[in-house]
Amino acid sequence: MIRRSARTALAAAACGAVLATGVAACGTVQQLSAADKVSKAFKTFGSAKSFSAKLSVDATPAQIEAFGAATGEEIDKDSAAALSAVSLAIAFSADKPLKDVKPSKSAGSGAGSAADPSVSASYTLSGKGGAPLLELRQVGGRAYARGDLAGFAHLAGENAAEVEGLAEGLPAVLGNALKGQWVAFDTKTVEGTAGTGAAGGSASAAPTLAPSASAHLDASLRSILTQDLSFEDKGKQDGKDRITVTAPARKLADDLLKAVEPLAKDVPSLAKLPKSAPTDVPDRPLALDLYLDGGALSAVTFDLAQLAEKAGPGTPLPLRIAFGHDTPAVQAPSGATELTAGDISGLFDGLAGGGADGTGAPATPLTDAQVKELTRNGAMNEEQVRLYNSMGLDYQDIKDLADLKS
Repeated sequence: MIRRSARTALAAAACGAVLATGVAACGTVQQLSAADKVSKAFKTFGSAKSFSAKLSVDATPAQIEAFGAATGEEIDKDSAAALSAVSLAIAFSADKPLKDVKPSKSAGSGAGSAADPSVSASYTLSGKGGAPLLELRQVGGRAYARGDLAGFAHLAGENAAEVEGLAEGLPAVLGNALKGQWVAFDTKTVEGTAGTGAAGGSASAAPTLAPSASAHLDASLRSILTQDLSFEDKGKQDGKDRITVTAPARKLADDLLKAVEPLAKDVPSLAKLPKSAPTDVPDRPLALDLYLDGGALSAVTFDLAQLAEKAGPGTPLPLRIAFGHDTPAVQAPSGATELTAGDISGLFDGLAGGGADGTGAPATPLTDAQVKELTRNGAMNEEQVRLYNSMGLDYQDIKDLADLKS
């Protein structure tokens, strides 16, 4: 319930954000209305050289447990505590305004390819007290990573000592990385090592839209914006402007699906989308709140209780995305240990030797026909498919993963 609701909420928030950027181009409202404020707020993102966002459930463990009880989906104490503590933060920085960042002609579709080598990125999954559980950074074409298995165990209410045993048998540098020490590597090294021994062919290029198709999509989104979204200025709250964006959920979903349907011939994965909104999309208006600080977007909140018909008054479960502007540039961590090709090979060999199910049997190598089928919908490329196979996943495992990504 929580996972499905969160995914739907994120989609709603993302759609609201994308669509809101088109308000200024409409040119139909001259006064400083709620829609104008939203449009101007989103414009500030592109003019900055850095951007950050933090996603979290803005509720206490008790509130989360109450929500579960109200909806008939029991959430135990440990799970409620974990949900209330965990957060995901992302950050991007560049040497130019982000609106001027263009896709790199040399960037492929393989894992780890960057849109622009001048862009640095950071992804941090944190637990209680903001302690990092998993961190990934990409700076200057190099990647950095570290994790905290003990922290994950503590968050989930498990025995940390038992979980840390999972690192046994890995190369020492990787085992240390799972205990909080930074490792550094070139993403091309990972791709090259994962592809060793793989049969033929190079990864196919990611699908792109023709200019005419992009123009059609842009026009469709602008039309949806004016027809489906409504904006209401709710005044000040905690010193920030609060604007509520409301849309009829099912109609919005239907209109978005119709807008992208003509693009399926260029992006195969879109062909798998339904022709109309799934039945679990509520046939009623949904609202999210935008908070503006000095004209810039500072946060978006969406109450997941809107998606649960059984949730009554007094059982809110707000999802919050907090934004940062002109944040410090993403930096490479100091003291990182270099991850060699041998270390990576050892990781893949160990995983393949143990098998995905822990039985000790490696996954059956994929045939060329299976690789072609798994890459057909564009959710994965050949390098990724063969990487997963080398890690012990068989054809059906990878197919399920591809279906989930698409």
